[in-house]
Amino acid sequence: MLVAELNSALILTSGDTLLLPASNQLIKIPPPDVPPNLTKGQLQVLNKQDRTITSVTTSRDGKHIAVSTENKQIVVFDAAFRIVSNFIVNRAPSKILFTKSGDMLVADRTGDVYLYKREKTEPVLLLGHLSMILDMALSECEKYIITCDRDEKIRVSRFPNTYNIASFCLGHDEFVIRVVVIKGVLVSASGDGTVRVWDYVKGAQLCSIDTNLCVKDEKLLEEFSGVMDREKVDVTALPITDMQVVCDGDCLVVAVSLYSCRDVQLYRVELEGYNWTVLNSVEPVDALHKFYLSKNLYIFDSFKVSVYNLSNSALINSDKQMDEFYEKHKNVLKISENEITVLYKRKFDNVQEYLERKKLRLESGK
Repeated sequence: MLVAELNSALILTSGDTLLLPASNQLIKIPPPDVPPNLTKGQLQVLNKQDRTITSVTTSRDGKHIAVSTENKQIVVFDAAFRIVSNFIVNRAPSKILFTKSGDMLVADRTGDVYLYKREKTEPVLLLGHLSMILDMALSECEKYIITCDRDEKIRVSRFPNTYNIASFCLGHDEFVIRVVVIKGVLVSASGDGTVRVWDYVKGAQLCSIDTNLCVKDEKLLEEFSGVMDREKVDVTALPITDMQVVCDGDCLVVAVSLYSCRDVQLYRVELEGYNWTVLNSVEPVDALHKFYLSKNLYIFDSFKVSVYNLSNSALINSDKQMDEFYEKHKNVLKISENEITVLYKRKFDNVQEYLERKKLRLESGK
């Protein structure tokens, strides 16, 4: 489940469907416009017809929304949800973004970022990582593009001349799952359980928040460590599964969810001095499925959508139309398993296996 906002209206995604509470609509992703020169591999992917939405983004002018899917498809809609373009890309996208001019940035799971210009059909390769890109952001001035990957790296490249790397923001100990540029700083979240604020041009860390300090149940980490031990992965913190940030006057409000935790943690970070404090933690009625942070905090669980005031975390009377829509389409809102554990790097000891094979060869006289 993903959540986006277009002209103050929330958009939900589930599987291959866009859910629009404001207009009480459901829109299924259609098949792509298939060009004649597809490779055999591309045809095989399309034939699977897995149009599960992997990323959703809206343009800054509020005129367009775009989604990417598992079967390497990108669909762009206008504000009335009429299809503007519907095409396929070479590799499965992990993140898509609009630029101010309406061009599109597409990061894929092999670690590359392409620029799709509106007036051109062929994409331009901008940059590449040696690992899967998990998130991407543009600076407010659009002079920089920030990408993060499975290998703990945050790369800051000048845009559009991305061969010119401005800095690396290094400090996370695990995969970096979210990056947000807001008010001239970069906020990142990682599998190491920390949220960090950066001067991204200099690559300098301004502050770090250890979100695991606010986990009430210590057994959650013990249970998670036990599971990952069986997969030969040493973990020391519950990973952050999502992070969202908004500006509140001279402060940032940061909301995070952690693996296996029921609540959403809220922090306030001062933009002068970068001191941080814990605002609150909000726990849904049932298991947390998704949250969305804007002027208010929206929490989606199995039963309902709850809306909370950011300043005092008080429950606001929910929108009746939203509640009715959510109740009506519960069967469509498929909640997929959180697959964040696959992002940890496994350690394999093949030396012992090699030594055993060598011993057998010596014993056999070969």
